[in-house]
Amino acid sequence: MSSDIKKTLLITLDFPPNFGGVAAYYYHFCRNLPPDKIVVLAPEQIGAKNFDRLNRFPVIRKKILKQFPQTWPKGMAGVLKLAATIKWLSLIKSINQIIKSHQVEQIIAGQVLPIGTLALLNFRRRKMPYLIFAHGLDILLPQKYLRKKTLLKKILNQAKTVVANSHFTKDEVIKLGVSSEKIIVVNPCPAIMPEMAAEPLMNQLRKELDLNNKKILLTVGRLVERKGHDFVIKSLPKIIKAAPNVFYLIVGDGPERQRLQTLVNELSLADYVKFVGRASENDLACFYSLCDIFIMPARELANGDVEGFGIVYLEANLFGKPVIGGRSGGVGEAIIGGKTGLLVNPLNQVEITKAAIHLLTDDAYAQRLGLQGLERVSNEFDWPSQVEKIKEVLK
Repeated sequence: MSSDIKKTLLITLDFPPNFGGVAAYYYHFCRNLPPDKIVVLAPEQIGAKNFDRLNRFPVIRKKILKQFPQTWPKGMAGVLKLAATIKWLSLIKSINQIIKSHQVEQIIAGQVLPIGTLALLNFRRRKMPYLIFAHGLDILLPQKYLRKKTLLKKILNQAKTVVANSHFTKDEVIKLGVSSEKIIVVNPCPAIMPEMAAEPLMNQLRKELDLNNKKILLTVGRLVERKGHDFVIKSLPKIIKAAPNVFYLIVGDGPERQRLQTLVNELSLADYVKFVGRASENDLACFYSLCDIFIMPARELANGDVEGFGIVYLEANLFGKPVIGGRSGGVGEAIIGGKTGLLVNPLNQVEITKAAIHLLTDDAYAQRLGLQGLERVSNEFDWPSQVEKIKEVLK
């Protein structure tokens, strides 16, 4: 029963209107809980006031969440260390005030570092239980540094529950000595729905981007190295020979934008590639509807950066589109190879090229994968049923 759920405070550095999969994950988690059982502490950001007015649950915004240090300073000049300490103390004071005024009984740390540190300190001081949400990179990246890895293990092992976004992430948490019994897997679910794709807007986008009579490859995501945009671009010359009317739409923005644009120019692909930038949810729905194949051959980088799951593959499937993903991280849980899409070696140019050509030139096979993907997502991935798993551990 919802009345059994303890009053919970989610502290997160990532929450809408901020764009991204983690922000969306937390938003849909919160909106599927009883609104009197959840409070959110998130950073101030542009558009937050208007966004927060639409929510039934309270969202408290603190500017300091965007300013305080990501880790406790070490070896810094005294004045800088003092400034960092003051920010930590100020945030702890704010959290204590929220706990008291909202009668909070437990905390969820949206980021194992640095927010998990605050949850651990609060647990030691007040014996207030806390949960940790884990997404993949947040577990892998700190392990490159002994001090961070030690702190990571302490935070995870003292947590009441760890909520992992995939079995891949769960396995990584277990490697740190956490009992599997206190880890639950809650997959992210699509938030972009086919009914959001309005025909007038799709017609407008077709015209603006000159998409008529084109076979459209689509990637949606931040322009970062692990997503594999560069390997798709490098594959295009051979793909074009097999499917001359192909067009590659890249939706999203990020630090790799300039490098990818340079690569497009070097390969003389300006007529075949379009960088759309960030898109609204309605625009995203239209792009999913307009595309023929979704492709994102995500790979794991040397620093541990990896795709923990890949909600975009499920979103594309929900629109009945076949998907191509890299065999790395948790992608194999988002895609069932040979059934809802194709899994490829993300570092093998030949495999990526062959997969794209196969789906572009075999419409019947592509349609079958897309429809099977649609059936799977419709049956298995909806927020209310996924959040039910969390409700049990919030009691």
